[in-house]
Amino acid sequence: WRYQPRDNDNDTSVTGWCIMAYESAKYFDLQVNDNALKLCATWLDNVTDPSGRAGYSKAGEPSSRHPGDHMTRFPTEKGEAMTAVSLFCRFFMGQDPKEKTTMTDAANLIMGKPPAWDEKSGVIDHYYWYYATYAMYQMGGKYWKDWSKKVENAVVKNQRMDGNSTGSWDPIGVWGEDGGRVYSTATLVLTLEAYYR
Repeated sequence: WRYQPRDNDNDTSVTGWCIMAYESAKYFDLQVNDNALKLCATWLDNVTDPSGRAGYSKAGEPSSRHPGDHMTRFPTEKGEAMTAVSLFCRFFMGQDPKEKTTMTDAANLIMGKPPAWDEKSGVIDHYYWYYATYAMYQMGGKYWKDWSKKVENAVVKNQRMDGNSTGSWDPIGVWGEDGGRVYSTATLVLTLEAYYR
């Protein structure tokens, strides 16, 4: 899937949201096209390189950024957003790291780029943290234990506790300018919901 219908283009980000919608629909006994989900699994395999890293629209391609200084302020190598999308979606589709070793490779890449609230380095990426947190929760064990500590330090400790912004998070990450305070807060609330699933 992509941002427009039938444009003969695909990306891992939009496809990830659609995989979640399809799998959620199946959970609620709605009819979905199971062949579409098989093709999604093929897509994830096609955009994943031998290291376990998933690309945006092809293997080895980094996450997207706006033209201009956006990539300078938020270098793609600071996170593994598409790898996190792919890993979580693989779990959502019923894949198992014991059978699909690329999932463990992906988890190891993600663990190398944990969440940190550092405004100067360009590492704040709420979108990445959301998907990675759900993926690490599914990995369990040391992955979840180590990742969850980093999430608590980065996310919980930086929730605003003053004035009209109380309870929210500042929109200072990769997509904060696009989505604003509502996007940042909603995404981080959903990230923290991983603890209750």
